[in-house]
Amino acid sequence: MPLDNRTCFTVNLRDQLSCKICQKQPLAADGYHKGFEYHHVIPKSQGGSDAAENIALLCRDCHLAGHQGRENIDENLAKYDLAAPRSFPCGNCAVMLSVENVEMNCGWYRCHSCETKTHLWDHFFRH
Repeated sequence: MPLDNRTCFTVNLRDQLSCKICQKQPLAADGYHKGFEYHHVIPKSQGGSDAAENIALLCRDCHLAGHQGRENIDENLAKYDLAAPRSFPCGNCAVMLSVENVEMNCGWYRCHSCETKTHLWDHFFRH
């Protein structure tokens, strides 16, 4: 079963659309999901959940290398706090938004204050 949109958004927000192993970033907003995968820290087959705290964003290369034993994903991810963010500032007006209450999809959110729809790629990489 695929992850729900809010979990995907939360992981994408926390991991800033970057691979937690090699820090690879997407090249553009329309390709933010291409070449990236969600990794369960504790596999579902071992009782792991689909909660954001159990999922890390990895590029396809690092994810594959980990599952093939060429990369130690667990050791690398142990360096990071995978706690899910509860709020974040709007990239347009800087008002704090609640992750639970924002209108969103995996890659974008709409600010309830300034009504701007912002893609996470623009939120992190457009300056």
